[in-house]
Amino acid sequence: MTTTFNHTELFGGAITANIPSNFADVSKIRQVPDNQEVYLDKNGFTSLTFDITERVSHLSTDRDALEYHFADIVAENDTRDVRSVVENEELPNFSPSTPILALTAITKPPPSTVAAKALTPTHTDIHFTLIRLVEQSTDVVITLNTPYFAGDTGAPTPNGTEAGTRQREDEQEVGTMYHQIVMSLAIKDWGLFSGE
Repeated sequence: MTTTFNHTELFGGAITANIPSNFADVSKIRQVPDNQEVYLDKNGFTSLTFDITERVSHLSTDRDALEYHFADIVAENDTRDVRSVVENEELPNFSPSTPILALTAITKPPPSTVAAKALTPTHTDIHFTLIRLVEQSTDVVITLNTPYFAGDTGAPTPNGTEAGTRQREDEQEVGTMYHQIVMSLAIKDWGLFSGE
């Protein structure tokens, strides 16, 4: 399945990115903090968040900042399996000197939580990018969360293929989609970070 994208203005047009056309702006149905833009897959549970935060300056390395921001979005009791970390990511609309880091991970809630709450995912795939705007004293965090629920994996599908194979294909598609979102990100109005 091919994902189609809409060129989308974020934060009043100060930032733009290509957002999948099947994602809806959450602020149209509930309040979202001013420093966030949140989109939700209309056909599933995947969420996409753009978060503008004050630069984490008390940590000595960009890798430490990445881990700090990542820990901030993961529930305290969830296990974290970081699959990959890229410390020198390059995005076409940013200077090569801009510190950009990315990670992919899987988080899992405690089994007791999954058993007790029907809508608790068994695990969540996370794609996470940190853009460190040094001169603006700002960290920009982009997160794509794809939760999987009991019944999504492990059972044969009607056509005889394994659900696990289907999930791996889904994961690859989500990764490709996320890559296109992040690569399209551009800052159009730097005054966003100075309160102008």
